[in-house]
Amino acid sequence: MLRETVRVQYRHAPGANFADLDAVLASAPGRPSLPVRLTLELFGRCHEQLGDPGPVVVWDPCCGTGQLLTTLGLLRRDEVAALVGSDADPEPLALAARNLALLTPGGAEARAAELDALAWQHGKPGYSDAAAAARRLDPAREGPPSEVTVADAFDPAATGGIVARHRPMVVLADLPYGRQTNWAGRAAAPQPDAPAGDPGPHDGAAPDDGAASEAGEPSPEVSFVSALARVLDPAAVIAVVAQTRKVTLPPGTTALERLRVGHRAAAIVRAGDVAI
Repeated sequence: MLRETVRVQYRHAPGANFADLDAVLASAPGRPSLPVRLTLELFGRCHEQLGDPGPVVVWDPCCGTGQLLTTLGLLRRDEVAALVGSDADPEPLALAARNLALLTPGGAEARAAELDALAWQHGKPGYSDAAAAARRLDPAREGPPSEVTVADAFDPAATGGIVARHRPMVVLADLPYGRQTNWAGRAAAPQPDAPAGDPGPHDGAAPDDGAASEAGEPSPEVSFVSALARVLDPAAVIAVVAQTRKVTLPPGTTALERLRVGHRAAAIVRAGDVAI
């Protein structure tokens, strides 16, 4: 039986102004990013499900421009051993590398200098404001090591090498959103534009799940989670976010937690619990 969804407070992400980070991170048109606070909350819940084991390797198999990983590297560095990003589409990975460079010595100052140059070139004060924000972000010490690479998350032959090298125990994935960003490794049906708004997370029920699309084939979320579970350590924890009412998991799979945040839904599941 499904429990009633109730609104809860953020447990791992205090209310704060993340405008500096939003101003500094490089983005690409049509590639929406996960809100900073939701990123921190999902990571905290995954880390908690592992029993708070100390620093862990985090993998984003749909990393795009790397904003999710960079956020964790800047704001949760003591809990992150390394950051790994992969994407079937090579196009945004150059931006991902630029964002992750913020974690290296002098990276934030280099970004600030770049923004200063843009402010002078275009005469727009917004660039100067972003440069000042970059200098406020400048870390006192180096962030965790990072790597980005091309890999199709649906292809265990491609992702198996990533897992063998890095042994990630937390996987965070903000799934492509229909018209804005399509699956590169597998086509996904377009989703209608979602309404704005991002109130707070809602606890969702755990038992699952219908898994087929209208055409009778597994939904992209189901295939995605199954492909990850095939290569991950069974104890690893996966958090999947999508612009939908509910993230669909493979039949027989029970989520550790479910959240609803505005127009997004998230499911947290242990790799070993995924029915493959």
